[in-house]
Amino acid sequence: MIAILFYLLAVLFVAALIVSWISNLFGLPGNWFMAVLAGVWYYFTDAASVHHLGLVVIIVLVVLAGIGELVEFAASVLGTKKVGGSRRAAMGSLAGSFVGAIAGGFVGIPFLNPLIGMVVGTVLFACLGALVGATLGEKSDGSEMSKSLKVGGAAAAGRFVGTMGKAAFGAAMLALAILNLFI
Repeated sequence: MIAILFYLLAVLFVAALIVSWISNLFGLPGNWFMAVLAGVWYYFTDAASVHHLGLVVIIVLVVLAGIGELVEFAASVLGTKKVGGSRRAAMGSLAGSFVGAIAGGFVGIPFLNPLIGMVVGTVLFACLGALVGATLGEKSDGSEMSKSLKVGGAAAAGRFVGTMGKAAFGAAMLALAILNLFI
């Protein structure tokens, strides 16, 4: 009976890790969710068990989550700053990404299937939101429309690269946690 309970909890733990990883695509701190879940698993499992995640694994997961956040932030900011975007453009990109991600989640549901449509819609609209927000922010700062559009395009590209980079670090975290759980 104890083995069945363990495997049930392990399956739930892995499912929660996967959902956390997917949440990165919605602009949520999914990597941090995974690190916290692993910490909870560490705390509640017996250190003598072969299915116990060690402290070193937890520390590596926290470091990877931090690097993923830095990659996401740096790509977004550097995308705007690289082409000479203003502070208003950067703030507009952030606000536009947030609004776009929320709207995209709803707009994407009817396409493909609900989960895939929602993920694609969220990522696409977050990038479009970054483009619109940065363009409007740069234009309101007095720039020409051509420069504003260039800044907006760079902000959208930065948002996409940042989201994919964060998701890549999350995938490494997911693999590390699952492998250490069962091997």
